[in-house]
Amino acid sequence: MNLRLKTSLDVETKLNELQSFLQVSSRAAVMRLAIGYSLRIKETVDFSYNVKNQHGNDYNRFTIFGNDELLYKVMMEEHIRSHIEDDDFFPGYTNAHIERGIKELYADYKLYMNREKLLKKILS
Repeated sequence: MNLRLKTSLDVETKLNELQSFLQVSSRAAVMRLAIGYSLRIKETVDFSYNVKNQHGNDYNRFTIFGNDELLYKVMMEEHIRSHIEDDDFFPGYTNAHIERGIKELYADYKLYMNREKLLKKILS
């Protein structure tokens, strides 16, 4: 069972910027928003994960999910309509959804440049 996920530098930069802009308590909160954003997209994600290509920060599994890990796993399984093995779920699928979700969230952030409008978009 993997307990750590390492982000890319690009994700880390965007996490910091979005955390500040959204005024949330942690980068993990932004990661959870990003996972939700990614799950809105119908296409499946590429879950290949190679820690050697990740040069951002290290995150503990519990830091990302808290007590809601099973909920996130079930949502990801529903998204692909298939069971996901634990070693694929974390860090593979988790990282893939964070990467894709951050990209989409960051694009909307740049589009709106207004916290309230972005929050409305996130909640819609």
